[in-house]
Amino acid sequence: MKVFVVDQSFFGLLYDVQFCAALAEAGADVTLVGRQLRPYEEMTRGGFRHLPLFYSFSERLPARLKSLARMTKGLEHARGMGALVDLVRRERPDILHFQWIVLPFIDARFLPKLAKLAPLVLTVHNSVPYHGAGSSSLMLRGQEEALGAFHHFIPHTAGIRDYLRQQGIADARIELLSHPAVRLPRDPEAARRAASRPPGAPVEILFFGNMKPYKGVDILIGAVSELSRRRRDFHVTISGKASIDLAPLKAELAAAAADELVTFEPRHLSEAELGTRLEAADIVVFPYREIDASGAFACASQFGKPILASDLGAFAEAPVRDHLRLVAPEDPAVLAAALEELIADPGRRAEWATRSRSLQQITYSWERFAEDCMALYGRMLSASGREALHESQQ
Repeated sequence: MKVFVVDQSFFGLLYDVQFCAALAEAGADVTLVGRQLRPYEEMTRGGFRHLPLFYSFSERLPARLKSLARMTKGLEHARGMGALVDLVRRERPDILHFQWIVLPFIDARFLPKLAKLAPLVLTVHNSVPYHGAGSSSLMLRGQEEALGAFHHFIPHTAGIRDYLRQQGIADARIELLSHPAVRLPRDPEAARRAASRPPGAPVEILFFGNMKPYKGVDILIGAVSELSRRRRDFHVTISGKASIDLAPLKAELAAAAADELVTFEPRHLSEAELGTRLEAADIVVFPYREIDASGAFACASQFGKPILASDLGAFAEAPVRDHLRLVAPEDPAVLAAALEELIADPGRRAEWATRSRSLQQITYSWERFAEDCMALYGRMLSASGREALHESQQ
């Protein structure tokens, strides 16, 4: 079976790579269609073809021409979608599996053409486009039309499934599959150092992932500023590429005399570096203000660390919610109190670490996820399935 996995902007490169590798191991002939890799990016698994079809001009521009890159992105996206139509006509994949609708008003022009050439599947990673950060109505225009072109949808949470139902999509076109655990390299030496830290050493708290407004880094900084007035026996590392202005956050920490309690690493971390950070952490925190499925959480779940998260989205759904220390979102004081509870009591940390470790028993593996996707593709490609697909879109 020939499968094209499409993530034009590589919004979830680590997810894409592990998914494509699992599909290939399940017997599929897989092509990952996206853009060229940036210097700091990597593909640590193989078995599939990578085809950089999108944004060849803007991706080569230096950082000082970032505004020009943004201006040309829409034109390049349309050109890339046209090139994808031509490619699909030539190579005739059995399935086109998209990961995102990037620019709905453009995608809506090309997706119906692609739908005539091969069945279309969309993994729906969130129910709020751009996590509410889409400042232009142009970025959201055409969403309904773009969704209507797909034959089948894979949401990762019940909340996203409900969103699809609200869009008028029939249950027969929805396959709820949990987000697989994203695998990262383990660092035994970092784990040994963490386990051998002497009593009284600062408790290490980790936030990681791209710093975007919905991730709530400002909420975490507010909690740290408040908590620093009561105790100083902790340290927070905030790692990830920054898409927010860090200057006000650093100023807030300085005003609270808490700047030495926080280390910012505003850059992309390799898989190995991220694995090392997670091994070294005593607590992992996700203070999100909005989320459905979380790739960062899927990375953290394998490390057996106490996880402190906002009570929403994938964190709040059963059975995951029973394994996390949940707090009300967008409340720095509540987050500070929860952090203090875990910092002050090693027994409570150990309890939540045990709960976190048991997540591995209920979390989807990539092998299982790929097998379920392959089974879905098979149903879609069957003679009766093809008829049902056409009927479902009438």
